[in-house]
Amino acid sequence: MGDGVSEAVPGQPPVPPWYPNALVEAPCDAARFSAGLPSPWGRLHGWDYTAALSPAWWTTAKTKAWGNWPEKVDRITVVAHTQRAVVIDLDERWTAHLYPFPTGKEVSTLALYSPWAEALKQAPLVMPVAGLHGEHGDILAVFPKHDCVPSTSLVGRADALAEGLGRLHQTLVPHATPNTERRWNDRLKTMEDGLKSTTLWRASHTKHVVGLPSVEVGLDAVVEGEGGLHFVPQPRSVVDRLLAPAERLPGVAMAAKLEQRLALSGAFEGVEARRTFYERWGALLPPAWTSSASVSTVNGGVWIWRYEAILLMLAEARAHGLTDQAAQCDRWLLDVSRIQARLGELRTVHAVRKGALYAAIAAALIGSGPLQVPFIAGSLAVGAAAHLVHRKRTPPPY
Repeated sequence: MGDGVSEAVPGQPPVPPWYPNALVEAPCDAARFSAGLPSPWGRLHGWDYTAALSPAWWTTAKTKAWGNWPEKVDRITVVAHTQRAVVIDLDERWTAHLYPFPTGKEVSTLALYSPWAEALKQAPLVMPVAGLHGEHGDILAVFPKHDCVPSTSLVGRADALAEGLGRLHQTLVPHATPNTERRWNDRLKTMEDGLKSTTLWRASHTKHVVGLPSVEVGLDAVVEGEGGLHFVPQPRSVVDRLLAPAERLPGVAMAAKLEQRLALSGAFEGVEARRTFYERWGALLPPAWTSSASVSTVNGGVWIWRYEAILLMLAEARAHGLTDQAAQCDRWLLDVSRIQARLGELRTVHAVRKGALYAAIAAALIGSGPLQVPFIAGSLAVGAAAHLVHRKRTPPPY
């Protein structure tokens, strides 16, 4: 790889984890990335990141560089290949994440958009100090030197991750945007269409489910920091970029992505463990975000976002040839039909509940004669019974 470069891992993996080899069906050759690689989900554009493994590359002028660019670099060490990046060490002063396939400017925007950057100063987030834009978004970001916690050791720290994510989202509450339910549901449809999924799910979220600035987090980009675990922001995944439009998703959607990733690694022993995860996440957030109505499965709640997270993980599994992960996702999706059948039943029960209440009100207002009181009492009884059935049959939120 040239003078000044050493390997911290024994050679580049035959198929790096960031390369979607099962999707593009072509050898991993970075020199071909800029021309674009055809795939069933659209053309995938990248750049020849191997140039950035040479110290000399960093000293040449970069017209689209931003921040405090490390202009003098003497030694580069490849630290790791992750699901979204090639992580390198620069002179033991900085850690740079190279994104072979740019998917947008989500990482750089956190630092360059001053209102968000100011808010995130209080968040458990390792902020980028420099970076470089390409035609399709961020091609790399430079961070203060850090060492990521092995993802395997995070499986037993689900509550700490939830608390960290809650602290992160707390700083972004003033920048929340109103519910965009239709766009969220359209996003689900495009994902289902791309995956040719047999499942179909839409939600009618409450007004308290609001959008947040996108801060992608993952288990392979977490560091030990002051006060607990800190996240290194990540770009959108390649499959997300190919399958769906970018949207401002609610905090619970980001929590569900993290929860499902932990779940497939065996982090939760049961429903109560999941409940604790979401309660830890929501402890510092507006109470309405985790109210019974907001998390109710009837309104989409947590389940709809867990569903989206699984669709993305299924896409990831298909793109990277991860057969075990694909099987886990397929098994999870088998439950979706059961939940949807239950929700269809509940819509009928809700109609009965509402109809009985309206009938009782109408009878009270315009009724007369000896049957009025029994009719009102009967209608209220039917409504009460329907209400009890509705509560009992509603799938629990976790």
